[in-house]
Parts: sequence; C-alpha cells; structure tokens
Amino acid sequence: MPPKPAEEEEPEEPEEGSVPVPPCLAWTDLKKTDATEFVRLGTAEEAIQFVVEKFDLKDFESNAKSTILLDLYLWTLSFCKEAGLSEEKTSALFTIMKRLHEHSKDHDDVLSAFNLFKQMLLQHSLANTQGCVELYSPTEVKMITQFVHTTFLQHYRLYRFANTRDQEKDQFSTCLFVNTAPAPPPLLAGKVDEEKKAVQEQVAEEKPDDKEAKEEVAKEEKKEEEESSEARVAKAV
Repeated sequence: MPPKPAEEEEPEEPEEGSVPVPPCLAWTDLKKTDATEFVRLGTAEEAIQFVVEKFDLKDFESNAKSTILLDLYLWTLSFCKEAGLSEEKTSALFTIMKRLHEHSKDHDDVLSAFNLFKQMLLQHSLANTQGCVELYSPTEVKMITQFVHTTFLQHYRLYRFANTRDQEKDQFSTCLFVNTAPAPPPLLAGKVDEEKKAVQEQVAEEKPDDKEAKEEVAKEEKKEEEESSEARVAKAV
C-alpha cells in the first residue's frame, strides 16, 4: 500500500502591522510595534535613542549626514504623534518622507520632489481608485502637505547639497597655559608656634586637684561678690 503523501503545511499569516500590503506603504520601514513604542516615549532623550538604535545612526555626533537623517526622522515622528495619527498612518508617512529624502540624492529639481510627494500622498487618500487606498482624510492630507512643505520641501536644496557633497573638516590644535596655585609644603616642614605649644603643655600637665582648687577659689570669689552686693543694697535702703 503506497504511503500517504505528506500534507503541506499552510504558511502562517504574518503578524498584523509587520508586512506592508500594497499599494499601502505602511509597515515598510516602521512596524506597528515601533510606532506604538515611539508614542509611549516621554522625553526627547528617549526619542533620540529610539531613532538612533532603530535606524543605526549611532555616529550622528560625528557624521553630518546621520545627524540630518536623525533630525528628519524625529521631525516626522513627532509631527505624527502631536497630530494624533494612528500607527498605520504614521508608518506610511514615515516611508513617504524617507523616499523623498532618497529622491533628493539624485534629483536637483524641487518640483520633481513635490510631484513624487503628491503621487504618494494621493496613493493613500483616494477611495475606489485602482492602485490607491483610502488612508488619510482630506483634513489630514491638507495638514500633511503643509508639514512637508514647511520642513523638507522648503529646505530641499540644503538636503540635496548635504547628500551629494562631502563635508570638509578643519581641525586646529593649540597649547594653553593655565595658571595654577603652587603645591603646599609638606606638613613635616611646618613650624610650631612655641607660645601655644607651651600653653597646651601647661594645661596638659595640670593635676585634677589643681583644677578643683581653682574652681573652689572661683566659687568663693563669686560668693563674696554676691554678699558685698547685697550689703550695698541694704545700706542704700
């Protein structure tokens, strides 16, 4: 009897928010879990650390291009967070901005960048249209257009210049003389105040009986002063 053919296992469906579904660009560069995590960040330092680790920009302090990318990504994610966009809308806009930045490396004309942006935004804003998905509302389209125009497109030539030119670095070194206080002499070289030393030795050598006697004398003197004061008062009366 021939063996039964092994049943083919059905492929597991990918987790929601992990794989892009064309024509939507969401989940291409920013997964749903990433967008959710960014929204929960509370400080600017945490946001910077998130972008640095997620997109491998650890050299941003020494590499100008990494610094520019970090700034652009933070701008985009912070805008989405403040505007209250969902994880899917945030992810789609992030990929749109990322592709616009890559476009600036090979195209000098800002009009071509605007046309690309308009094409990608309409791709996520039209219903019942082939090759499009209704993700953004008309109000969100207007808000996103204004954001992209006042940030990336307004400085498009600067992004283009930074992407295509190597940054020159000028390094200078100099020696600075700083006045510092001289080192104090060693304690063994210090001089002893002979007068104070003699007084300290005298106090140390006093016997307990001598101290008690001095205390008794002081009490007697104080008592005599009090009696003399009382006698003067009685005489005056």
